[in-house]
Amino acid sequence: LGRSGTGAGGGRGTGRVHGGDAPPEPGAVLVVRTLDPDLAPLLPGLGGMVAETGSFLSHLAILAREFGVPTAVGVDDAVARFPAGATVVVDGTTGEVTLLDEGNRGTA
Repeated sequence: LGRSGTGAGGGRGTGRVHGGDAPPEPGAVLVVRTLDPDLAPLLPGLGGMVAETGSFLSHLAILAREFGVPTAVGVDDAVARFPAGATVVVDGTTGEVTLLDEGNRGTA
């Protein structure tokens, strides 16, 4: 399953969607509703970032490019479509976000 938004740069990355309040693990993909500038300290080490809103020219998208974090903005229903623990591929050039698997949710 794929969902396209607008590529905001950073190349292509694969990782597990981050969930919870703890800092994301290295290589995690951050999936958010909005590109909040307060997320900037989390950028180093992210495997990707996906936002439901935002622009290629937003402050956080520019910072993500500087850190080489693959970023897609304007991805409809991203938070619901890409749940915590799922593995996704983020293409910062095309804006495509592909769900590879839904992780181990609900398993022991």
